[in-house]
Parts: sequence; structure tokens; C-alpha cells
Amino acid sequence: MKGRKPVGVCVGELTTSEAEFISNQRIALGDYLELEYEGYRVLALVKEIKRLNRSLDDSIDPEDAEKIRQFSRGRSFFYGKLTILGDPDRRMFIPRIPPEPGTYIYEASTETLRKVFGKDDGTKIHIGHLLTRPDVPVFIDIDSIVSRHLAILAVTGGGKSNTVSVILEGLLEKDGTVLVFDMHGEYVNFAYEKGGSPAVKRIELALNPVRLHYHEFRIFANVDDSAYIQDRYLRRAFKETVEKVVNGEIQADQFWGHLEGLLQGWAEDEAYKDDRKSITGVLNKVEDMKEAYGELFALNQSPIVEQIEFGKLNVIDLSHVDEKIADIIVSHVLRNVLEARKRSVRELSGGLEFPLFMVLEEAHILASSTVNTRSRYWISRIAREGRKFGLGLCLVTQRPKALDSNALSQANNMVILKLVEPGDQRHVQQASESLSADLVNQLPSLNVGEALLMGKMISVPALVKVKLAKAKRSGNDISAVESWREYKKKLQQVNKELEDIFDPEF
Repeated sequence: MKGRKPVGVCVGELTTSEAEFISNQRIALGDYLELEYEGYRVLALVKEIKRLNRSLDDSIDPEDAEKIRQFSRGRSFFYGKLTILGDPDRRMFIPRIPPEPGTYIYEASTETLRKVFGKDDGTKIHIGHLLTRPDVPVFIDIDSIVSRHLAILAVTGGGKSNTVSVILEGLLEKDGTVLVFDMHGEYVNFAYEKGGSPAVKRIELALNPVRLHYHEFRIFANVDDSAYIQDRYLRRAFKETVEKVVNGEIQADQFWGHLEGLLQGWAEDEAYKDDRKSITGVLNKVEDMKEAYGELFALNQSPIVEQIEFGKLNVIDLSHVDEKIADIIVSHVLRNVLEARKRSVRELSGGLEFPLFMVLEEAHILASSTVNTRSRYWISRIAREGRKFGLGLCLVTQRPKALDSNALSQANNMVILKLVEPGDQRHVQQASESLSADLVNQLPSLNVGEALLMGKMISVPALVKVKLAKAKRSGNDISAVESWREYKKKLQQVNKELEDIFDPEF
């Protein structure tokens, strides 16, 4: 590294994976440094940094501290630890022999860092810049996040939604097709255009009961596993009715009438008198289901999978349904998406002809670590099988420890913003083989919009400042103060109008 001034020197016991150093230069946590040894030019990450002054250690008497401080000003130095990442010119190869104590360290050049963190070659998304080097843009690989899945984790207000928006914009720029399960109605009005036209396709939240799996239908009807007699008759009535619709023996809009007619007939038939109470009970539950979820059912509705539009941000707004119904809808869609992609890959008719990236907001609800949801099964299934069929998952949550560990461990890429709660940190570390304790210790100190990126989507772990998304979303936090102010103005206006009406001078 001729012509370059070293910023420090290696000290202590060094290994092939980490090194200690001292420096009289200002070195920050997350900085990248270079070492040259054994014929390699190796990149390293500052994973720990301390500032020391030998004259002012913890043995100093408080009364003497001020005097010593005046004489020792400017004598502090930095002590830190490096994680050795590898040689950028040799596919991040790590030498088998550790550096020698006394090896100089240098500030990583912009050229080297740009080589490591990439450029847009048509397959990448510009997500932001290095936290300590604004001159170095950071790109993530699209194929890696689709085939190896992605988790975006942070406390509330840590910058998750902006990060998701940046990734969505990047995918749309590359004609990516995305399906968002929108738990809070944030992405319905995602203000992003392609070719002068809105890029958002709002998918109608309506289910055709004829196309439901029986177990999904049974949950809507609130028939438990333990109610085996009700379950037997509901299953029989449902399957017979669906079969008649499929075979064209009855019209789709006759579904409910035929289903209830079968149950009513059995309830009145003497041959079923021993089960009459159970049959009547399930008939009542079907009527309750129609009343409670009538707006959700549409007998002539095409399947949700068939409504997904290529190159668009397809959004299913789940903000108006409870968690139970959201679970049924998400599991239903995931099952059908997987089946449709399998059909397409196997060149069968009725398939989904293009890869799909799916974003699941509030993933800890859909794939809970404590509740056995139907979505959890299909999320894990797609996480295991999705790469073979071009299906990617993005799990977004502010409660990592409440997220199923199996689902989280399948996400080989992570964007981790600020995480303060130790339980969340431990849960994430256990699910990720590459997340070291040193990296975990950095998570509470991150500011809003700052993130740790790691996984197949990026060459080496990086602390990044995520850029601001261009598109605006609805559903941001409501300002209570501003809302009160506006409401007060409205009240004052109403009172003024009333005074004008009843003013005795008129």
C-alpha cells in the first residue's frame, strides 16, 4: 500500500478471523480497514472500539483527575478489534495464517469498498450507503433475496417501513412482481409510478367459498376439531355442494342455498335423528358465518392468484379484518401461490408464470412462535421449497422473539435495524449462524434508518444508512397534537357559524 499512511498497528494475539489494534487516529465502530500480509490485501471491519488514556485510568483519584486531564490532553488513543473479512480480489478469501503483530492497518480505499459493495448491474437494488462512508453506496442482490428470503427486523419507529419501501421501489424498477399482505393499509396508496402509470394493483379482498379448502371453510364456520359430529356433516355438505358446482349441476350462486338445504334436509330426516342437535348446530353456524363474513365472500370471484399482475406492487389490504381471518386469507393465498408456481414450472396449465416476491407485515402474528397458525405452516413450506419455484418471502416484524424461529432461520438475508430488547437480540442470533455476539452488541446503538445488513444478498456484513424511499405511503403515525389542533379549529368555526346564525343584530 505504497504512498498511503497507516492509521494503526496490530497488537496482541491475532487469529485468522480477528485482530486487535491501536491507533492515534479517529476510528469509528463499523469502519472498514485494510491489512496487507502473506501476499493478500485483506478487508476488515471494526467490531469494537475503545478510547483510552493511560494517564486517566480508573485508578485515578477524583481530586487529581482535573489536574492530570490538563496535562494529558491529546494523549488519548484508540484500541479496537477487527473482524477479518477477506481479500476482495480473491472472492473474500481469508488467509490461513493470521497477520503478524505489528502489521500496519490502513483506511479502506473507496475503490476497494465499491468493489465489495457493488454497483447496479441490472440485478441489484441500491439500498443506501455505508454508515461511516457516505461516498460508498451499498447494493443488495435481488436474486439472493428472492431465492434465499429476507427478514426486516426493528423496534417500532426504527425504519422498517422505509426500508421495505426502498426495496419495493428497487424491485419495481427491475420489473419485479411483488405481493404485499398489508396488515395496516400502508401500501394501498403507495405513490409510485412506472411509465407514468401507478405501479400499485389493489387486489380485491374477496374469497370464493367454492375455491376454499375445507379446513379453511371450517374455520370460518367456527367448527372445532373436537366437534367431530358437526365436522362430519359440514364436510359432507361442503364437498357435495362444491362437487355439484364444479360439475355444472348447480350454478355458483346456488352454493349457499344448496349447502344449507342439505343440512336442513338431514336435520329433518328421521334417519339422522340421533345427530339432529349437532346438524342443527352446524346449520346455525353456517348462517352466523354468512352474517359475519358475508362481505368477504363472492361466489363469482376469480382466485386471488389469478389477479396478481406482472411488474406491479400487488396489495391485499388486511387492515379491516381481525387476526383470525387474516391468518385464513394469508394461508389460503400462500397455498395457492405455491401450487400455481409448481404448475408453471412443470409446464402445466393454470400456473403462475412469473416469480413472485411476497412481503408479510406483522410476520410475528402470521408465523407466531406460540400460536399454531395456518399461515405458519405455509410460510415455512415456502421458505423451504420456494427457491425451486421462484417464490421469495420477506418477513417484517418489530417483535422478533414472537416470530417462529424456524421461519426466521430460513431467511438467509437480514436487515436488522435498532433492536433494544435482549430477548429479541438472542432470538435473532439463535436463528442466524452468521450473527456474532459482537454484531448483536451494535444493534441497540443504531439510530433510526441505520441497519446491519447480512446474508447472501451482500458480500460481507455492513452497517448501512438506508436511503429515504421516494414513494409515500399512507398509514403513517398520526400526530395527536396536530389532530387536536385541527379539531379545535373545526369547533371554533362551527361555534362562529352558530353565533352568526343566532346573532340578535340580524
